Amino acid sequence: MAFDDPRLKYLREAARILAVSSPAVSAELGATRIRLLEERDADLEATPKERDALRRELCVACGNLLLPGWSCSVAHESRSRNPIKKKEGDAMEMKPRCESDLVYTCLRCHRRTEKQLPLPPPRRTQIAGRPSRISKPAPMAQSDGADRNKGIKTANASSKQRAKARKGGLQAMLAKSKSQNSTSQGLDLMDFMQ
Repeated sequence: MAFDDPRLKYLREAARILAVSSPAVSAELGATRIRLLEERDADLEATPKERDALRRELCVACGNLLLPGWSCSVAHESRSRNPIKKKEGDAMEMKPRCESDLVYTCLRCHRRTEKQLPLPPPRRTQIAGRPSRISKPAPMAQSDGADRNKGIKTANASSKQRAKARKGGLQAMLAKSKSQNSTSQGLDLMDFMQ
């Protein structure tokens, strides 16, 4: 690819480094890079993705490095496209479909660079005749209710037993730490605080 040429890489990196400290020199390096690309017809050989990246990176008119908020402004503009039909009841209604553009405006030469954004996919709505994917729970019999109450009682009992075991474990740990503190030979900060 012609974008991999060392001279083009050098011009690109030099323009980036000088963009803040010397915007005029940076713009001249960018313009030189664009001219070099055009002389070699590299812009024609490039993929659309590479061309879009170049148009987002540099102003094609002056070579200014496009840094949003610093050397360019970015706006999101929408424009109506061919209308689609929207069905409401029996009457057909035309609803315009909007396409949007991302517009980069160079703050040096005020050139507008537009990039078309793809349309979002249309919303899918569920048809009234089709059943939903969520399965409905089966109705429970009367005898199942008694079994469920027993299950709740056993769950409560087991949680109470776990709480007792946890409380007993904490009390044992506290007693053990107190016994270790009483057998220690040295003084600590708490001895002086009393």
